[in-house]
Amino acid sequence: KKNNMSELLALVVTLVAFTRAQNDQCGSTSYNSSALVHLNNTDHIRQKCDNVAQCCALCHASPDCVGWSFDGEGNLPCKLSPYPPFLVEHSDNPKLGGGAIKKTPAPSGAPNIVFLVCESTDGRTWSPGYQNNIMDHGDALPNIRALQKNGFEFRTHYANAPVCCPSRATFWSGRHAHNIPHTHGPLSVGGAWNNYEGLPANYSYRIDQVLERNGYNTGIFGKQDWTTGGHGESLKHTDLALWMMYAQVPYNISEDGGWADETECGTNGTVQPGGTNGKTGSTHAGDWAALESGVDWVKSSAAHDYNTSGTPFFAYQGMNIVHPPYVTSQYWFDKIDPTLVDIPTWPDPNKNALEDQHPCDLQSSMLKGCIPALNDSKAVAFQYSEDRRRRIRQIYLAMISEFDAMVGAWMDGVKDAGEDIWNNTVWIVTSDHGDMQMEHQQFYKMTPYDASARVPMVIYDPRHPSSSPKPYVISQPTQLIDLFPTIMELAKVPSSSIPTWLDGSSLIPLMSSNDNKIGENRNYIVSQFHGKNIAMSWFLVVQPVNGILYKLIIWGTGHEVPSMLFDLTNDPDEKTNLVRNHTDVVAVLTESMQQVVNHTDVAHTVAAYNKQVFAWWISQHQDDWRSIVAEQSGAESAFNRNATQSFQAIERWMAAPPSIIPCRGTVASLPPEE
Repeated sequence: KKNNMSELLALVVTLVAFTRAQNDQCGSTSYNSSALVHLNNTDHIRQKCDNVAQCCALCHASPDCVGWSFDGEGNLPCKLSPYPPFLVEHSDNPKLGGGAIKKTPAPSGAPNIVFLVCESTDGRTWSPGYQNNIMDHGDALPNIRALQKNGFEFRTHYANAPVCCPSRATFWSGRHAHNIPHTHGPLSVGGAWNNYEGLPANYSYRIDQVLERNGYNTGIFGKQDWTTGGHGESLKHTDLALWMMYAQVPYNISEDGGWADETECGTNGTVQPGGTNGKTGSTHAGDWAALESGVDWVKSSAAHDYNTSGTPFFAYQGMNIVHPPYVTSQYWFDKIDPTLVDIPTWPDPNKNALEDQHPCDLQSSMLKGCIPALNDSKAVAFQYSEDRRRRIRQIYLAMISEFDAMVGAWMDGVKDAGEDIWNNTVWIVTSDHGDMQMEHQQFYKMTPYDASARVPMVIYDPRHPSSSPKPYVISQPTQLIDLFPTIMELAKVPSSSIPTWLDGSSLIPLMSSNDNKIGENRNYIVSQFHGKNIAMSWFLVVQPVNGILYKLIIWGTGHEVPSMLFDLTNDPDEKTNLVRNHTDVVAVLTESMQQVVNHTDVAHTVAAYNKQVFAWWISQHQDDWRSIVAEQSGAESAFNRNATQSFQAIERWMAAPPSIIPCRGTVASLPPEE
């Protein structure tokens, strides 16, 4: 068995070396046998070839070939999307002219832009009326309310990949997650599939980079997290659960809570004494420090250049608040009235109730550590306590209130820079993704429910405040990748300077008229994820049909487990799956999804990618890879309980052809020991 594993690893490493060598000419690849998929414009031409190098050479020889792949054993489809390759900044890149970036003066009338992105904020939390009007009862959002008053509240706004790095990679590039090709070690990777993957390190067409080339002063502060590898300091410390989605490791929820990658869901949160409206006593002092640096920059160098030469500025801060762990200070905790907190219902803590839910829900609840050992009455009593759920949600909303104070500090700083600067500064405030905050027996992000995938956003332009009614609510489905073209239009960047490969559409038409569609009559959004804390790739589309807002969720190819359809208008908590009752709506939403992403192809591509990356990682740690896996945060206790069978499951997964394995819907999964 060890020899077979070594032979497999040697083969994979040899193949990916060919891929890296030809990466400049060849697109994202998946390979396991010998059928070439040669993409020529819209045609897929199959041609036999003997090896990966020959396949790539055939593509290289054709000027129209933009990608190629192998079909895996079992006729694994892997047709590539016809996306143009990213331009990255190399000194010998003739498309960029080589050398230093050439700047042109900003167009007359280009505004300043302040772009603030917090973490993990459920899109519903900023809307008036949320949870018994809880955020207005204690004046918890005064600054966001001030921006909303004469601005635009985007109430149906979604992350395109609801996890940190992939989400940021999408909106900083204006591309869907499956359209972000890059390299990972020796591998060509077709998208930002998980929290290790993102933009290439030398990518040079982010929002801020395009603005800088077009006359803007740009200031980047706080959390960035948009580059591939940003979540892994080294190969040894990378979170390997990112790629183990289809490794069927054993678990037994009744005995020990099962396999869990996370631990925060089983805590009571933390409320530290004291605290103030500011950095002193804050549990998020790092965000306040980055804020001070950003405001100082606006009030000094950015203001100077604006006042002396009319140079506009683009100021960005990424915050770590509201990201778990759930921690706040007493000052902010007291802003939230606990009697107004809605307590999410959970399935009863027994086998039948847990197995009665969607199998992918069961897996995410387990992987996030949200299900205690069912046989441990003390653990069940603690984790299922309604008081504990209420407290966690109160802490969560308290963190959102502290973020609002950070928004206020930015607003004060821009006002201090001068009245003319304030009157010419556009505000865009949003989040990278949401947080389940105990709904559907989960915390954290990564899942397709609205608490995770939907994000809040407000845009305020003092030059053109919204007209009646106030605040102006935009209910049309919009998405984070729409921000790139929106900012380009606000900044009056000439079309010749804007990347041609953007997937989003400008939101300016929605802020200029009562039209309910943008772009090419688009009235839907698409999101996806393929990484940790889930057991299958998923894809979602949100779209109104006959006046009702629906969400369709497809897991894998759509054949492994049931899809999910929710009426978000009448069932905003997503409790009732209507997929069998509204086949006509499913057909409409599926067609819309297919306009954006071939979910079947992407799901297969990710299944192959997971194995390729894991094999490459093992090749770097031939002798001690098992001990490194067993020491992974969150996985350590699971391996200690069942190390032999866990490693056997990993080896079975690695030895088999790439495949999409359905979410397991049972409270125990214990394969016989070999």
